[in-house]
Parts: sequence; C-alpha cells; structure tokens
Amino acid sequence: MASFTVKMKDGTVREFRHTGRAGGSWTKSLRYEPGFIVITDEYQNETAIPTADVAEVTKSAESRW
Repeated sequence: MASFTVKMKDGTVREFRHTGRAGGSWTKSLRYEPGFIVITDEYQNETAIPTADVAEVTKSAESRW
C-alpha cells in the first residue's frame, strides 16, 4: 500500500502514511492537477498542496508480507 512524503521548499516534511481501512484494499493515492498535487486518503478526503511550495514528492510502497 502506498505512503507519500512531500518535502516543502521551506524545509518542512509532510507525511501521508498508509493507515488502511476495513472492508477492502483502500489506500492513499496521488494525482497531479494544474498547480497542485492532490492526495486522497482511504476515506476519500483530499488534501491539495500548491506545487509552487513543493520541492519533492516521494511514494513508497509498503510490502503486504
């Protein structure tokens, strides 16, 4: 399942770790929109971060085993 780390230009780090959800294989997802990165969590809540503030985005896949 996916987790995301967003490193901001000001040096702060925002982590969006996979937390799971009962009843299926729900996970976080990331998509790129014009001017934003949008992270959707397991409950379909979205966080939009302006790309002008982002230095780096990292996706890490966690093993199911």
